Amino acid sequence: MYITVAKKFEIALSHRMYNQDLSDEENIALYGNESKGEYGHGHNLVVTFIFHGPVSDKDGMMLNVTVIKEKINRLLAERYDHKFLNTDIKPFDKEVPTFEKIAEELLKDAVTLFENESTQLVICHICDDNELEATAYTSGIIERSYHLDFCAARRTYSPHLSETENEKLFGVSARKSGHGHHYNLRLTFRGQPDAKSNLLVQHSQIRPLLNKFYRKYDHRNLTTDITELQGMPMTTESLAKHFFSELRKELPLDRIRLNENDYFFIEYTQNDRMFMGVKTKFYAAHRLHVQSLSDSENEEIYGKCNNANGHGHTYKVEMLLEGEYNQDTGAIFDLAIVQTHLEEILHQWNYKHLNLETDDFKDTIPTGENICLTLWDKLFVLYGNQLNRLSLWETANNRFTIRKDISER
Repeated sequence: MYITVAKKFEIALSHRMYNQDLSDEENIALYGNESKGEYGHGHNLVVTFIFHGPVSDKDGMMLNVTVIKEKINRLLAERYDHKFLNTDIKPFDKEVPTFEKIAEELLKDAVTLFENESTQLVICHICDDNELEATAYTSGIIERSYHLDFCAARRTYSPHLSETENEKLFGVSARKSGHGHHYNLRLTFRGQPDAKSNLLVQHSQIRPLLNKFYRKYDHRNLTTDITELQGMPMTTESLAKHFFSELRKELPLDRIRLNENDYFFIEYTQNDRMFMGVKTKFYAAHRLHVQSLSDSENEEIYGKCNNANGHGHTYKVEMLLEGEYNQDTGAIFDLAIVQTHLEEILHQWNYKHLNLETDDFKDTIPTGENICLTLWDKLFVLYGNQLNRLSLWETANNRFTIRKDISER
């Protein structure tokens, strides 16, 4: 089990992806529009730094968020925010500032700030408007993700089941009249960027394929219009498996994520592993306070989170389960049952003051770390090793995640 805490920041910068040793045409083939404009163009980047370390028995935290904010804000203000990377920041005067390279340099700069902490910085993720993403790991691995939105209709149905069985498993989604979704497909590449371009995949390699994919599937009835899908179970799992197989023929994909809506998605990886993701939320109050410490000590550690009357959050939860694809049903789990399990557990905390109205936190400080650990234990009773990842957002900027095995990412 591997627990992390993530803290999100925002910066504004400009850059140009352009290799001076290549022609304009060659740069466009590599970087697309990112190569245009001699004086650069801008991005509002969301930068997430992810830390791993032991959760303290004393205060229930991995690392005080105040410490993270102080150190990271200073770094970003001095080195990255409101800068033109190509001329203002080394090594981008010589290195092409791709998203892969920016994430790598941000991680390299920030890691040194936490060398003397028991909790270490392990990952840096950058994103612009949930469309352009790159992730750097201290292991040296780099990831780059691309998103594609399309709209399509379908009937959730398996030809290997009876009408009654389909209705029982898929509910209203099995109606013959069909229904529609606004799908989001995320493609993730993983490895080492090309030394010359600083890219994992070239613009001219991926863009035509994404355009071709969009033309094929957007505003189609997947059940009736797509020949390759006919005869197979029409589920999100089947679609993810099919899309990965189709794109993998021409792209070095590591994995894809297919979001059917905001609360449900399927991930499929190159080693034929499949995961179901379910999201939900609950509303709870808490107070961060250690009875054995003085009021001044508690205030110093927790700040405003130590307010005597408590405070609260809209907590968001994302659970990822690994399962075996069923050839007959086209599913790995019954989504309705998974949702019910998660909602029943969270019902114990929903609209409650965690310290005062739940048994789980009478003697445990309800920090984000401890809430996530407690929820993991409850879900593990139901799913065991099928439970792969659990994330808890305390705020939009603070996330706590437990992974079954860090080697998987």
